[in-house]
Amino acid sequence: MVDFRYWVTGQGREIHSIADDLAVRLGQLGDGWLESSDVSPKYFEFTPIEMHALTQRLKLPGPTCPDQKMIADIGNAVSFLNRVKALKVRGQKGYVGTSNIVWNSVEYSIALCKNLMALWLADTDVCRLEGLDKIKGTIRRLVVHYSMRRFKDLLVPEDNCIPVTQMEKWPLIEKIDCSFNRIEEIDESVHVLAKAQYLNLSHNSITEIGPNLQHLSGLVELDLSANCITELKSWNEKLGNLKKLTLAENSIRDLSGLSKLYSLEYLDVRGNDIEEIESIAPIGRLPCLETLLLRDNPVRKVLDYRIRVLESFKERCGEVKLDSKKADGKELDTINVRLALRRAKEEKEARELRKKQKIQEKINYLSGDDNLGSGKSRSNSNSTTSEPTTTQSN
Repeated sequence: MVDFRYWVTGQGREIHSIADDLAVRLGQLGDGWLESSDVSPKYFEFTPIEMHALTQRLKLPGPTCPDQKMIADIGNAVSFLNRVKALKVRGQKGYVGTSNIVWNSVEYSIALCKNLMALWLADTDVCRLEGLDKIKGTIRRLVVHYSMRRFKDLLVPEDNCIPVTQMEKWPLIEKIDCSFNRIEEIDESVHVLAKAQYLNLSHNSITEIGPNLQHLSGLVELDLSANCITELKSWNEKLGNLKKLTLAENSIRDLSGLSKLYSLEYLDVRGNDIEEIESIAPIGRLPCLETLLLRDNPVRKVLDYRIRVLESFKERCGEVKLDSKKADGKELDTINVRLALRRAKEEKEARELRKKQKIQEKINYLSGDDNLGSGKSRSNSNSTTSEPTTTQSN
């Protein structure tokens, strides 16, 4: 814990000074801010140092107010935090003023925010955050930028003694935005976020989603753009109810791993390494897909790219927006002709196959191999036929 008894900013202020300044400001303006936020919701911003100062000030001995007029009553700040519904804590890189104290090295608590519905952390260190478990019963939206490496650091209290999978779930959480961090894997601690409907993990270092997203049974929208994903093996087993999936700016070559995400309506795979139409065709079986974004992929250079991609959707080709545009009349005519030719070819191949099968059946019949069972029966019959007996004359 950093010693704040001689806290140095530009003018050298102690914890008392920081906390008292906040108390005065919130006493004068806090009620008005909260009333206006009821009409037009907004985040109220604090620094980690301010949050730390308030927490530490309440622990110090002495009166909560340094003056008789109660202008700087610390209770003003406590009351504000108890009532605030949307809080933003923004740190910054480097040192505080001319001191040797790092901005994000201080521990701070949000335990006073008993009615918090939205929390935004930016340029902080979630390992220094305390009290998140105190707001899990009210929080609906969680945003974390430039502040974390692992979900465990954010979601699992340091003194936790029970298995993560047995931890109490956040009952009201809906939206989670953990983009622009340094996350490499989605660990088992996301189990507590089972109620989440929206998850943004863009601009991280994720290579594989792993098995833990299957615990987010309510998840309908997932953003994994700008990560390090190369393969999509059996994603339907991990993302069964997903409706919107963003995978732009990765290194994906094949979409067949998404072919059983039957609830998917929107798919963005711009800026990947998809080269062949055949690696796209499997998602043509998705019955609900309406939007497909493939811009900035090598496959766009393939001759008749739009025609061939939309053709994979067969009768639904007119319902799908490819790169934000539905098929025009000319494209639909071409696709319908190609589909008709394909059906004719498939029917011809099916007829020829049936014809070959019938010929083979006749050959098998004439050779005695048409039915394995009857063949065995004849064989058994021959083997059990009694040999002629000879009688000896006396």
